Amino acid sequence: MNVSKVVIWLSVVAAALGIVAAGVGLFWQTEGTPYTFTALSGDTVDIYARGIYADDSVFKSGANRGGDVTTLFLATPVLVIALLHYRRGSVRGAMVLLGALTHFLYVYASLALGAAYNALFLVYVAIFGCSFYAWLLLLFALQPLTLRFAADLPYRRIGAFLLACGLLTSFVWLEPLVSAFLVGHAPRLLYHSTTMVTEALDLATIAPACFVAGLLFLRRDCRGLIFAIPVVALLFFIGPSIVTMTFFQLRDGISFTIAEIVGPMSGFLALGVINVWVAVVLLRAAPGQTAATPTQGRRPVHTPA
Repeated sequence: MNVSKVVIWLSVVAAALGIVAAGVGLFWQTEGTPYTFTALSGDTVDIYARGIYADDSVFKSGANRGGDVTTLFLATPVLVIALLHYRRGSVRGAMVLLGALTHFLYVYASLALGAAYNALFLVYVAIFGCSFYAWLLLLFALQPLTLRFAADLPYRRIGAFLLACGLLTSFVWLEPLVSAFLVGHAPRLLYHSTTMVTEALDLATIAPACFVAGLLFLRRDCRGLIFAIPVVALLFFIGPSIVTMTFFQLRDGISFTIAEIVGPMSGFLALGVINVWVAVVLLRAAPGQTAATPTQGRRPVHTPA
């Protein structure tokens, strides 16, 4: 496939700045004592008061540091390895690079839009922008190659899995929002924020991507691959993030029931196992390095929208 120098440089900048942002978030700590703050909703919120996430809630700062662990020790190495393969024209390298960039795009869009303002704000914005445009260029480059993927993909099983992920994501975020709306109170996880950024991102982009990809796969429409790759990548990175987020939140004194700890971890572990299978199947079905012409007789059925 054609290799874009713009994608390479944008990815390098995103990775380098991601190392800086995640390293500061994880390892730079200042002295401070958590304090109580009264939010616009009237609820009291415990503010973390230490490090770069000093003005975030204790709950949110733990989530941010959990994301930093995943970015620093998993997503960045994956991005670098994928980038090396992409430079050699590997389609699989491009797919993995797209997946790694999806993590950077999602995490730093969330921090730029949803974290309390801090000294790294412009770094978050830069990573958000670089990863978005590299991601977009890769998406455009991979789209015509979807016709050259192996025709024997287990379309229905992958489609059913993606639809299940969409339903689960929708339920996880809609249930507390709808419940709060029905009782006329702000959502419990709003804390001192003014809006629900993560919920907005997931319900507006992630859940619909799961549904679109799932339905396209059920119709054996190869365009579902373009929607599936970023979704599969997010699921790959979210499992470790949930574990590390929970660790920091428990260490900082957030109280969870056993069900609140075991439920998300076991659920995402189960999804993660299936997701690894889906990722392996998609990578194996990818065309070769040059992908010059589709293999005769192996072209997937393409159903017009």
